[in-house]
Amino acid sequence: MLEVRDIKYGTSDYNKTLDLRNKVMRKPLGLNIYDEDFSFEENALIVGAFQEEQLIGVGTMTFSGTVFRLEYLCVDNEIQSHGTGSEMLKKLEQKALALGGEKITLDARVSAQHFYEKHGYSTSGQVFTLSYAPVPHIIMEKYL
Repeated sequence: MLEVRDIKYGTSDYNKTLDLRNKVMRKPLGLNIYDEDFSFEENALIVGAFQEEQLIGVGTMTFSGTVFRLEYLCVDNEIQSHGTGSEMLKKLEQKALALGGEKITLDARVSAQHFYEKHGYSTSGQVFTLSYAPVPHIIMEKYL
C-alpha cells in the first residue's frame, strides 16, 4: 500500500531520498548527487512515497512568499507510471495551498513535460539545459 508522508531534512528517511535521487536522476547522467549542496532543503517541504518502509519516490518544494518551487519529483525507475508521482505532486500542492501558495514553478525535464501538463501545468519559456542535470528542461508553472 502506498503511503505519502512528510520527511524531515537530515533524518535517515531524508538520506534515503538522496540515494533515490542519485539512482534515478544523477547516475544515469554520470553524475553524483553527493557532489551537490542540499543544505537549502533544510527549510523545504519534503514528501516521500513509501511501500511498506521502502522509499519509492520523493518530492521537494521550496518557497518564498506565495510562490512555491518544485525542486525534485522522482520515482524509482522500476515502478514509474503507476500513480506515485501524481500522489506526491497532489500532496505537495495541498501543502502549498495550506501555506497560502498562489503559484508553483519548476524546471521540468522535457521528458516529463506531458506528466506536468496532465496536472495543469503550462510551459513558460524555451528549452534549456541545467549544469547539474545536462538534459533538456523547460520552465513550467501552475496557478493554485
